[in-house]
Amino acid sequence: MTTATRAFCLLFLTLGMGLGHAVFAADNKRAITLAQIAEHPARQAPATAVSLNHTTLSAQLQATVTAIPVGVSQQVKKGETLLQLDCTDFNLALQLAEAGITIAKARLDLAKTQQDRAAQLMQKDLTSRESLDTANAEAIARQAEQLQARINLQRAQLDVKRCQIKAPFDGIITQRIASVGQLAAVGTPLITIVDTRQLELSALIKPHEVSQLQQAALAFVADQSYPVTLLRSGGIVNTETRDQEIRLAFRDQAPPPGTAGKLVWTDPRSFVPAQYVVKREGQWGVFIKQEGKARFIALPNAIPGRSAPLELAEDTLIVVKGLGPLNSGDPLP
Repeated sequence: MTTATRAFCLLFLTLGMGLGHAVFAADNKRAITLAQIAEHPARQAPATAVSLNHTTLSAQLQATVTAIPVGVSQQVKKGETLLQLDCTDFNLALQLAEAGITIAKARLDLAKTQQDRAAQLMQKDLTSRESLDTANAEAIARQAEQLQARINLQRAQLDVKRCQIKAPFDGIITQRIASVGQLAAVGTPLITIVDTRQLELSALIKPHEVSQLQQAALAFVADQSYPVTLLRSGGIVNTETRDQEIRLAFRDQAPPPGTAGKLVWTDPRSFVPAQYVVKREGQWGVFIKQEGKARFIALPNAIPGRSAPLELAEDTLIVVKGLGPLNSGDPLP
């Protein structure tokens, strides 16, 4: 072996020993920060997308159904015609109301002319006070008559408008109740529509999970993932299931109404893995390194074999090795 070869081997052994010591030192740390070992379990709860408007549209006048241009499961836009009623009688009533406006105007014009003439004659003392009072009363009556004619016209126009049942919002037709040829009375249910714009997510959770949702990133998972935000909590707790309904808003895209899935989130609390939870004096807990010594932190709700929530700072040093013989107050390197 040459001198150069011996030197190279000596250098390799020296570096290898140094690296080995470094790995050994890192691998044998008795305490590491909570942030390095913390677990954040995934949580889920049953949830359903619900529409805020599920409306059955009814007839507001009596007429025969002449057309239903939409079908079940069809998507419609706000203002789109869903059902047509026979409007023949109401169109005739509208024409009469329009004629009534013309008649009322003519009568009012005549009454005002007579009123002005009576006033002029009264100034010249060519008529009696009674005749002037009569002319004034006639003018007032004709003004009221014109107002009545206008109201009749507005009512007739409204009836004609009601001959067409239009979508009150963007939605999906879920039920055709009426049929073509059916005589619909006032209040007869005709067609049902569900709003596809005004949607919320209804989820059932345990009351203690509300605080988690206020800090976590939330998503509704069905056919795909939909980001959501918490809207309202604090509803009535079901006495049988101990669940509480909460409502959430879809941030961007929303699924069809009635879509069932799961509300999922990551628990924002830090959980210490089960292998670091030990029992001392009848209590389960963890050891932390504080001022160079071991200190036992009891976890009253810890369950053996399961990770446990730990409300400590992320930089808290958790003892992860040599836990068997360790007790509070023991020195730690």
